[in-house]
Amino acid sequence: MTLLDQLRQRRDTARQGAEQILTRAADEQRDLTPDELAEHRQQVLAEREAADEADRVRDEQIAELRATAARRTGPPAPREPVLTREQKVEDWARTRGLIPDDQRLSFDRYLRGLASGNWDGAEQERALSEGTLTAGGHLVPTPLSSRVIDLARNQARVFQAGAITVPMGAQTLKLARLTGEGSPAWKTENAPITDADMTFDSVTFTARTLVRLVKLSVELFEGADPSSEDVIARAFASQLALELDRVALRGTGTAPEPRGVLNTSGVTITTHGANGSNITNYDWLLDAAGAVLANNFEPNAHIVAPRTVTSLAKLKEATTNAYLAPPSSLLPRLPTKQIPVTLTTGTSTDTSEIYTANGTS
Repeated sequence: MTLLDQLRQRRDTARQGAEQILTRAADEQRDLTPDELAEHRQQVLAEREAADEADRVRDEQIAELRATAARRTGPPAPREPVLTREQKVEDWARTRGLIPDDQRLSFDRYLRGLASGNWDGAEQERALSEGTLTAGGHLVPTPLSSRVIDLARNQARVFQAGAITVPMGAQTLKLARLTGEGSPAWKTENAPITDADMTFDSVTFTARTLVRLVKLSVELFEGADPSSEDVIARAFASQLALELDRVALRGTGTAPEPRGVLNTSGVTITTHGANGSNITNYDWLLDAAGAVLANNFEPNAHIVAPRTVTSLAKLKEATTNAYLAPPSSLLPRLPTKQIPVTLTTGTSTDTSEIYTANGTS
């Protein structure tokens, strides 16, 4: 038995001794005698001393393990941040030296250089050629790919609804996740405090690659207006944003495709009627937001198909035929065509889905 185990055993024994004194007096429906009170205080003091010593020994062991790991592997790599929607991948890459501070490059000029050989300056050609591969296409270098990623993040509905970005410096990244926090409890005077430890597990991120292959003629680039900066970059970003929305919501999880919300275990799914009954009010949207609130999360938005936005706008009162005013508490609706409207529910073949997002941004 290690020293830490011995200290923990002493702590538990003292705690049990204190609890036994209180239990005995409670069973006999009487107050503690002076001797019992003194013994209880002694047991509580012994428990605290053992717990403090155990914490000290544990901290020393952890520090030694970290020091040993540092000696073996060198200084630890910086922790990967979690980026909110307002933070840029380009800024993250720049702070890590992946993009020089004075480097301002154009996605359009890069593609024009690949197609026509006109790089508009040797410095730009040297900076960009380091990130290219000629086998099976060219890989966009970090200075430009991070910019396109930021453009895509700005357009993707899942990020507008509160999704965060975790930059990855390796093929996999493991993040800790809190699964249990314990519960606070009331205690009587001089009674020991019961432990309520937090419990954790981990979530492993696996990097996947999303590519876009476009074929354009050399004549198009040679005749393009030089003032059309970022037109192609924004076109690329729009297509990437749509695909990010699709896999974030409905991805199968079969490699290389990531797993989306729909196919993730533990997600609450509510069917709106056995055969997809017609929408007549906003109650089901309010109930969806309520389900998120019931789990102690703050709902942020509904991600819907464009048809759903139109259907909601057409709701009318039964008697006056006036358009039905949405309740003030109704969350914003973010449309994306990546949510289908041809799903089968019962005998209906034209149903759709709505995703209620927890706002984390």
